[in-house]
Amino acid sequence: MTKIIITTGGTGGHIFPAEAIAKGLVTAGYEVIFVTDKRGASFRKLTEIPTKVIAATSVTGRSFLGKIGALFILGWGAVQAAWYMLSHRPDMVIGVGGYASLPAVRMAQFLRIPTVIHEQNAVLGRANRMLAPRVKMIATAFADTKRVPPGISTFLVGQPVRDAILQKLNTPYPEDNVFHLLITGGSQGARFLSRELPKALLKLPDSVRSQMAITQQARPEDVDDLQKLYQDAGFYATTVQSFFDNMPELLAKSNLVIGRAGSSTLAELAIVGRPGIYVPLPTSADNHQFENACQFAEKGAGWLVVEKEFDSDALAKRLQELIENKEELKNAARASLALAHPNVAEKMVTLIDPILKGEKK
Repeated sequence: MTKIIITTGGTGGHIFPAEAIAKGLVTAGYEVIFVTDKRGASFRKLTEIPTKVIAATSVTGRSFLGKIGALFILGWGAVQAAWYMLSHRPDMVIGVGGYASLPAVRMAQFLRIPTVIHEQNAVLGRANRMLAPRVKMIATAFADTKRVPPGISTFLVGQPVRDAILQKLNTPYPEDNVFHLLITGGSQGARFLSRELPKALLKLPDSVRSQMAITQQARPEDVDDLQKLYQDAGFYATTVQSFFDNMPELLAKSNLVIGRAGSSTLAELAIVGRPGIYVPLPTSADNHQFENACQFAEKGAGWLVVEKEFDSDALAKRLQELIENKEELKNAARASLALAHPNVAEKMVTLIDPILKGEKK
């Protein structure tokens, strides 16, 4: 049986796509081994896939001495990865981003084992840029990925999403009399959306507010104040929480989503088929959220708002125009759906199979 190592680590943002790809490859008949770091192992859920934990850490954001220490850790991880690969002889190693993928992919390249990397953003990440010159192929989540080295082929596969989201694929656009606005934001993004966005919402006329239901994710310290603010302003309904465990249902119910522009967020909007107003996180590495949002906005799937250029009057006016012109929202919803990639794992098989067959000739 063909044996493949999938490697990544660090955060759930890398682990979940890696696990989704791993699950699809197992279904396709490959033997899969997961190589990750301690942090990545704590996020793991697919316990039926064998896992090897190696040393890895990020180099960025550290002092000079801290970077030297991080390089030693990565070096030890490379030794561990090399020993493991020499013992298990994989046919391919797939890196899914993050510094935790560096040791295993780099050692695979040194041992002349074919490598592929998956890039989830519209800008090739730092770890992937280090690995890219020697990979067989780069699997991408966006049609146009910046900073890909010359001469390296790319293959569009999309960004994996949760099974619960896939079940909402192409959910019909809501047609009831209430306008459902969903506002999402992770731990880094929710503060701006909690402090600045309400300024625009409160400038909507009473006739609009009385027909708008707001569901917003906010930091715990902002929840009570936002709930009261919206209720006092006469919105049709208000639900503000720090966490929602029914996000697939909320996306399906929404007419419009306002949030950051991480690759997973955009992929989920595309699967359900919902338009968005994207406010990229300005501190995202290589400004990748801005590039992500640009690709969706350019395809007509939503609208881009740059945080430092935020204008509450302009956004309030735009929101009112959209609410009063449902056809524009429906067109954006259709454009969003056109960007969906529900079969990422199958596309990965299509990508790697010819490479594996070519290596075995």
